[in-house]
Parts: sequence; C-alpha cells; structure tokens
Amino acid sequence: MRSQLRDMASPKTVWYLSVLLVFCSSLEKQDCLETPNVTSEELPTDGSQVPSREKREVTATIYEKVGEVEFDVYNISLEIIHYLKSHVKSVTYPILISSVLNVTDINITTECSSDPSGFRCRCEDQYSWSCDQCSSNVSCDEIVDGKTCGCLNDYPSDGKFCQPITNLTACPSPTTTAEPSTTYGEIIEIELDMTDISATLIDVLRASVSGLTYPVLISNVLSVTEVNFTTACYPNNTCRCEDQYGWSCDQCLSYGSCDNITDDSCGCIKAIPSYGQFCQPITNLTACTTPSPTPAKKYTESSTTTTTPSSTTSIQTTKQSTASSATPTTPSENTLNLQFTMDIRFEPNFNDVNNAMFKDIDQTIVDIYKRNMRGFISAKLNSLKSGSVIADFTVITTIVDNVEIAKAKADIVSTLGEKYNIKFICLNDAIFGNGQVNEKVVVYCKPDEVGQKTAICQGNGSFSNRVDNCVLKEIDNLFSLSQALVGTGLPVFLERLRNSTFNLLGRIVASPATISTVVNILKNVANVSRSTPINKPLMTNFLETAGVLTSNGAKASWVDLNKNLNKNESSAFLGTIETLSNFLTDDFFDIETPSIILNKTTVNNSINNLFNLNSSVLIDIPASEASFNSITIITFDSLDNVLPARNSSSLNNSVISVNTINGKVVLVKVNGTIKNVTFSFDVLNKKLANPQCVFWNFNLFDGLGGWDDKGCELQPEKNGTVTCHCNHLTSFSILMSPSIPAVLRVALEFITYIGVGISMGCLVVCLIIEMLVWNAVTGNNTSYMRHVSIVNIAVSLLIADIWFIIGAAISDNEKKDLPACSTATFFIHFFYLALFFWMLVSGLLLLYRTVMVFSHMSKPAMLAISFSLGYGAPLIIAVITIAVTAPGKQYIRDNDGVCWLNWTESKALLAFVIPALTIVVINLLILIVVLFKMLRRGVGDVTQPDEKNALVVIARCLAILTPFFGTTWGLGVGTMTTPNNLGIHIVFAIFNSLQGLFILVFGTLLDKKIREALTGRSQVSSNRTRSTSAATSSSSGLGFFRIRRRNVFNVSAAPTSSTTGAS
Repeated sequence: MRSQLRDMASPKTVWYLSVLLVFCSSLEKQDCLETPNVTSEELPTDGSQVPSREKREVTATIYEKVGEVEFDVYNISLEIIHYLKSHVKSVTYPILISSVLNVTDINITTECSSDPSGFRCRCEDQYSWSCDQCSSNVSCDEIVDGKTCGCLNDYPSDGKFCQPITNLTACPSPTTTAEPSTTYGEIIEIELDMTDISATLIDVLRASVSGLTYPVLISNVLSVTEVNFTTACYPNNTCRCEDQYGWSCDQCLSYGSCDNITDDSCGCIKAIPSYGQFCQPITNLTACTTPSPTPAKKYTESSTTTTTPSSTTSIQTTKQSTASSATPTTPSENTLNLQFTMDIRFEPNFNDVNNAMFKDIDQTIVDIYKRNMRGFISAKLNSLKSGSVIADFTVITTIVDNVEIAKAKADIVSTLGEKYNIKFICLNDAIFGNGQVNEKVVVYCKPDEVGQKTAICQGNGSFSNRVDNCVLKEIDNLFSLSQALVGTGLPVFLERLRNSTFNLLGRIVASPATISTVVNILKNVANVSRSTPINKPLMTNFLETAGVLTSNGAKASWVDLNKNLNKNESSAFLGTIETLSNFLTDDFFDIETPSIILNKTTVNNSINNLFNLNSSVLIDIPASEASFNSITIITFDSLDNVLPARNSSSLNNSVISVNTINGKVVLVKVNGTIKNVTFSFDVLNKKLANPQCVFWNFNLFDGLGGWDDKGCELQPEKNGTVTCHCNHLTSFSILMSPSIPAVLRVALEFITYIGVGISMGCLVVCLIIEMLVWNAVTGNNTSYMRHVSIVNIAVSLLIADIWFIIGAAISDNEKKDLPACSTATFFIHFFYLALFFWMLVSGLLLLYRTVMVFSHMSKPAMLAISFSLGYGAPLIIAVITIAVTAPGKQYIRDNDGVCWLNWTESKALLAFVIPALTIVVINLLILIVVLFKMLRRGVGDVTQPDEKNALVVIARCLAILTPFFGTTWGLGVGTMTTPNNLGIHIVFAIFNSLQGLFILVFGTLLDKKIREALTGRSQVSSNRTRSTSAATSSSSGLGFFRIRRRNVFNVSAAPTSSTTGAS
C-alpha cells in the first residue's frame, strides 16, 4: 500500500481487493492458521471434522478457518490508515471469493507503530493482550481485571497478536506455598558466517566472549551460563577445533584429517561437515571402533550436498553445565571399481579362486589398500580377464582420497610388477598421476564437488581424452532443488542461486561442467516461469546469475563446451533468457547488471521509436510498424564469450569459422508483430571487415544453433557503424572476418618465418665475425665503442627474434596461455627497444667524436653510459608499460591472439612506437649535423687519422640502418591503423624479416678494416699450414703484421697501440 491511494477513485475497492488477496494467500499457505473449526448444516459440537466417508450423507461441508494477516504499512500517514479501517468495517459480509470460498468477517486487531515515546503495539476495540503477554512484555497501560492489557511496549516476541476479550482468561492467582523452581539446561550451537571478517576481528570477538562474566541475564526466566568457541572453518575447506574440542573419529575418517588422528579424535578436517555438525567436547568423544572382519555391504559412491560459507565460526552456548552429546553419524561407504593390466598370456584357470596367482593378487590388493587408505573397509579381486590379463577389483572405503589411491597403485606396481609384468607408461601427470597403456584413469573431485575426472593413457606416455565432470556441490544441490521448483518458491530460489554464483564465481567460470549445470538450472527456472509472472526482482536475480556465465573468465570454458557437437549449452542458455522475457509482468522497468541490460518500455504508435542502448546499438522502429504497446530489449555486453561464431554459410557445423561476433548481441521482444526494424551496431574490432547481419537461429545445425542471415539485409556502412534492416525480431548481432583471405595470411606467415630465420642466421654470422676480428679492429676508443654498439644491436635483435618465434608459437595454440604470452610480449618489447637505444648510442658516439674533438672520455665511462642508455632505458619503459596495463588486462592484444602490445584498449603499443620513432628522428638530426661538419672542414680535420675509418662506418650505418628501421616500424604502425591493407602487411613482413641481413651487410661486411682483418687471419692460417720451419712461420707473421701496420700512426696512446690496427 502506498500514499497514492489517497488519489485513487475508489480506495475502498483497492483496500477490499488487497485484504482479500493477502487473506486468501495466507489460507492457501496454511502457515498462519489460528483455529481450524468445521461446520456443516448440522455442526458437530466438539469441533471435530466430518469424516470423508460421511460426505455423501451431508449436503455441504463447510470448513471455517481463521487467518491472521500482518501488513507492513511504512510511510503511510495515520489519516489513510484510519480511512482504511472505516471502510473495512463498512464491507457487507459474506464476501464470495469463489464457488467454494467465502469471507465471513474481517477485523483489524492490532496496530504497532512508533511515536516519540517509543514503540507501541495497541489493540483495537474488543481485543486485548493476554495476561502472560502483558507480564512478559512490559505493558504501557493498566492490566484490567487481572487478565488483560491493551498496549505493549514492544513487538510481541511470540508473533501472536491481540485476541478477542471473550477468549481471554484471568491470570492465575499466586500460590502461597513456595515450590522450588525447575531449571532447564540446553546447549545451543550458533553458526556465524564471517566471510568478510578479518582474522584479527575474530580474535577480538573470541577474547570478548571469554572475558564475559557469567551468568548473563537475558530475561527473568532465561540466562546464559557459558559461551564457548568450538569450530573455525576457513575458505580453503578446512575446519579446526578450539581448545578442549575435537572432531569425532568417524568425522576424521569421513572428511580426512589435516592433523594427526589420536585414538578418539582429530583437531582438523579437510571439509566443512554436512548437517551443521561441529566440534564436540573432547570428554564426550569415544574411541574409534575396529572394523568388523565380516564382509561389508557394498554401496555405490554417494555424496551429501551442503551449503557452506567461505568462512564459518561455530559458537556453543550453554545454559547449564549439563550437556547432551551429539549423535554420531555413520560415514558413507564408497565403492571403487578399479583394475590394472598384466602383460602376460591369459589362461582360463586364472579365475579359479584357489589358483595361486588369484590368491596372490587378491591378498596383495587387500594388504596394499588397507595400508594406504584411512577409510578402508574391504577389497576384493573380482575377476581376471583377457586383454593381456586385466585384474578387475573392488575397494570399499569411507574416504576417497586421490593421493592415497595413487600411492596404492604405485605399490601394486612395485609389489607385483616384476612378477606379473606390470608397468606404468604415463608418468607423473599433475592430475592423473601414473597410468598403464589404454588405462582409463579416474580421479575423484574435491570434497566440495561431485563427479570425477577421467583420462586415457596413450602409448606415447601422455594422457588424452581428458574429461572433467566435477560440479560444485552447492550448484549440484541447487540443480536438484530446481527439478521440483514451483512458482511460489522462485523468489527464494533465485536469490540463493544468485548469491551462490557470485560467491563461487571464480570456480564456476573455470569449470565447464559447473557452467553446464547452471544452464540446466536456468532451463528449469524458465520452465517454471511459463506459469508464473516474472517481476523485476526475479528478473534481476536471474540476469545477475546469467551475467556470471557471460564474463570474460568463462570464455575458455564455453570454448570447451561448444566443441561438443552433441550438446547445445550456449544455445540453451540464450533460450532461457528469451523464454523469461516472454513472461515478464506488465510493469515497465529497467534492469542494469554489469553484463546485461534489460529495458521494458512503451511504444509510441504515432512517431518513429528510437532506442539507443548504451551507445552501442541503435534500434529504429517506424511508426507504421508499431502494432504493439510494449517492447522488451535485452543487451548483452559479452555474449560473444558464450555463443560460437558458426553461421549458416558454413559447409558443416564442424568447420572452424573465421568469423567473429563483432558487435553487442541484442534481444528484442514485443507483444505483437513487426516486419520492419533497423539496427545500427558499433563495431568492436575495427580491424575486421566483411560484416554480416545475423540472428541466432535455434534450429540451425539440427538444433545445435547458429547465426543465420535470413530476413536481414546489410545497409551501407556509415561512421564506423554497421546498419542492418530486418523483417523479424529475435537475438541479433553482426559477424565480421579478417579482410585478408586465409590463403594470403598463410603466405604472410610463411614470408615472416622464413625471413626471421634468415635474419637470425645473419645475426649469428655477424657475432661470429666480430668475435674473430675483435682484437684487430678495436685499437682505439672510437673503434671499440663502435663495435660494442654493433654487437649489442645484433644481440638485441637476435634475442627479440627468438622471443618473436616463442610468442608466435604461444599465439598459435588453441588455448592461449596468457601469462606466457605476456612474458613473451615483455621481452620482445624490451629487446626491440634495446635495438633502437643502441642505435642511439652509435649516433651519440658519432656526434661526440665529431663535434667535441678535444674531449677525451675514458673507456669505462663511455661503457657505463652506453649500457645504461642501451639497456637501462628500455627496461624502465618495458616495466612501466606492463605495470600500468597488466592489472587491467590490457597489456597484450586479445582480439586476434597475437602476443604483442595492446593497441585497441590501452594503446600500450605507443610505449614502443614513440621511443623508436623518436630515436629515428634524433639519429637523422645527428647525421645532418655531422654531415654539415664534414662538408665544412673535412673529417680529417676534426679527428685523429686512426679514428677516421670508424667514424665513416658509423655514419654509413646510421644513414642506412636508421631509415630502414624507421621505415620498418612505420609500416608496423600502418598495419595497426589500416589492418585491411594487404600491401602494407606484405611490405612490413619483408622489411621486418631483413633487419638482421642489413645489420650484417652494412654494419660488418662493408667495413674494410673487418675485411682486411679477415683476409689477414686467412693468410696467417694458410701460411702456418704450409710452414715447416720457424723461419717460415716468422715470415708469415711479419706479412700479417705489415698488413696491420699499414694505417698505424704515432699518437699519444699506450705503447702497445703502436702495434695494433684501428678500425
């Protein structure tokens, strides 16, 4: 009820209907019935019901029921409440609700409200509070006649309201004989959900409880004598007992102990126990029972589903020292059907239970599994069958632990392996451990999951056909509840489903089996919605749950689910949302969740209707087509993570489509028909082309579902948007594909890989040459720094190319490893930057030796500056880039799978482009300055003669390599800005592949000093091969020495420099 009632034409009618609806609802629920009485034409005086077998003798059986209805009327003025009271009194009774239901009387009994003096609950005329309520709750008026009062100072604690005065009895008179009071002691266990509470605050709470003075008076008849913390459960699914408390033996065995089991208890278990059982006082625990030697009854594996908070603390509250111990539960028995293979020839008599081999294997199985499994009950060899020899056996246990099973398997091999030729082929798999050839290895799920994981061991030593069917117990429990769901239970169920999916979000999105189970739950909810109107709160919880499944973290799981062509989970998921959108209430509302936006609104039939959905989709409906009055629009932010991009143009449903969903997916529903609607989609990835206007066809590919373009036409593209004109409504989006055909992309990759291989080979040759002639060509500081620069340029490019190949291999994987891809991107970025900064070092060296002729910097100082600039600056840029963009998952490109810096979202690529192109510009300016100096006074006038060759080589390298590298990465930027230009891609691939060759040619081979040094080494090697005497060898050495001394000058250097050449 709201204050707007004052403005309605007939508030009496509204009140009348409201009371009847709530009253009838309460009668149907039968949870607020006060006194059921039965009357007929001749009512029984004892109030008993007429037996059903006598109904034929009675004309009509009338059941009289009294219901109490409580209304919350916050924000309603007293005038309206008094106005409604008067109208209730003026209603004429009986009121016919249906052919079998009449309302004979409606009375207002109690009014609870707050005023300046406090909270009051007052009775209406002819109604009063009973004597015990007046005594236990402080009355705010006089107790009349020793039996009633008309006002209480608090809300009644027992939930009962004022009763007719005629039904009330007087208070019992106090007895003069003092009788001893009886004290009842009870133990209460309270579970506190402390998900977001820090451990420090829990310690403070624990200390506060222990510091209380007992007893704590609650009321005049209730006191608390002691409060103890008993149990603390943590997010890692462990539950630890407090001091003087422990887990019973059966719980330690059932859930697995995380400390040592004593004779009768343990202090920690590896799961949150079912049925709310928590730690008990140690004095109440009994010792473990010894397993009976008689064969145990076999059961299939069973599990109990419980709802558990991520962190739970149990507090035990006692009212007296008397305690009652909890009844211990019997751990469930689990039957494991196992086998191993022996590489021996099968003989029929092997299955004789008296056969020595049968007895040996049977007894070994019992001994090994009894030794390794804590919950062991029994084990038995069932049979030996052919296929080599396969031993089928059964183990019954109360605890299923994958580590224990794996250890037992290893013991079987070590004990029987040599005797019966048993061996593992698959070894040390992180999940499945060890396995024999063709063995189907079963791994059981975590304690809070149901299901199992399976894989088959192959002859090559690896596991294949990996299947993970583990489903979170909480989700599995919700699925069971959803199968019996009815409309009245939807609000509570959807609220719990929403909370569970949010609390378990990370584990749900990483598990395809759990996602599939949630989809099945949503399907059951959709089926219930066909008979239950869906209001805004229900739809909000539903969409928030659905939004979890569309998140980016679930993309890999949906890829796995969509590979299974026998299931249509993604199509079913979209279908559940379409179904619910058909059964929304007539209200008009907006719902906005992080991933899904719903808008239900009215349509103006006289003008064109434009709906701008989050500035990403524009819907235009002409006025002539608006033959309906409401429209529901649902926009999905990331449904491309769920739906595959297969479309009707595929040859078959197994073809891997090159298409990509490149726009938001929008679902449109109207309460009528429409034959003309226009959609304008913003393009998500500007690098894709060839747009297609499509809708999701649930019947395509034999019910698997896919994108279809029937009834939709593509309109000319405008301002980066794709416009589609369609003649029907459903779920729409756009598909786009790379503009470069697949054949040409393969050719580009071929050119790139061949070119990078040639480049790496040239760089290795360059480094080998530098190593061979190093001593001969580094006679002065300028030559030395020139060769240091060229070596580091070659090393940087070589390592960058190696990481480029690693990154390409990672990108080619069907499931990209994001951490590995980020690592490859970091090193590619760092070493490509180092290449350019070492080019800058060469340019600054040239400028320094040309302009500052008389400055003489020491070699260590030059090396320190060069390495700081060559590697320090790139490292700072690379680290800052990854630190800024990686937390937002915008460091690498995610739209095309390439391991390289992101451009679309974060523009991280600018951290490479800007420094690289800036260095290109600086080096070109340096070349202009140096050229101007040389033309003005000649290079021989500005430097020492032995440095002339080195400076000329540096200038030549910069003049050629700087434009070449600049052009290469300018083309690289072009591939980003115009991704659909095939020519730019081809030229960039060629230039990028030849960088190593250019360094070898222009940085090494065209240096005549290097060529002379190589020729000299060749002559020395040849002369020493032909020489047979010391004289000949000396002559050869002098010949080499003369070659080296040809360009030697007497300068103020160390004496040894007069015998070494300069480069």
